[in-house]
Amino acid sequence: NGRTMFGGCDAMLHIIDIAKGKRDKSIDAQSHIIGSIAAEDGRAYVGHHDCAFLCIDLKSEKVMWQYKDRLFPYSSSPALTKDRVLFGGEDKRLHCVRRDNGKVVWTFSTRGQVNSSPVVCGGKVIVGSNDGRLYVVRLKDGKLLSSFETEDSITASPAVVDGKIIIGSEDGTVYCLGAKKK
Repeated sequence: NGRTMFGGCDAMLHIIDIAKGKRDKSIDAQSHIIGSIAAEDGRAYVGHHDCAFLCIDLKSEKVMWQYKDRLFPYSSSPALTKDRVLFGGEDKRLHCVRRDNGKVVWTFSTRGQVNSSPVVCGGKVIVGSNDGRLYVVRLKDGKLLSSFETEDSITASPAVVDGKIIIGSEDGTVYCLGAKKK
């Protein structure tokens, strides 16, 4: 719709009219925003430093629901499906909640903070962790399908191209994972 949005240390979700190059509006997000915002169908989904993840209605500028699990910030950018929101937390978990009400569908525990932003692809969720592992879990129930261990933290977000997963690690390596050609 010709707009973009971002958050920052001022605890505001800023919406910019791209054609005019001016702020359209700013919405109170209650605490400073660490990651990028996902928006669809007039709602924005964002985690913040005060240990909450929010769904904000962009028209009314009101918080529709708030998810608070434990006292850890949510710093990864969310991934959206038609009915779910997925995001990582500094609580060492990948969270999957319902888009309509923020209720927990499942959580998946890792051994490190999840600052990597998840990617949803083919019924799977792919995310990195500060424990140095890349995880692939089933979207339906959060069950572990596979993992790959690197030599250091993964804070980057994975990309999926032609059935292959591309991910960078703090060990200085960019990995390309997937089925070998026959």
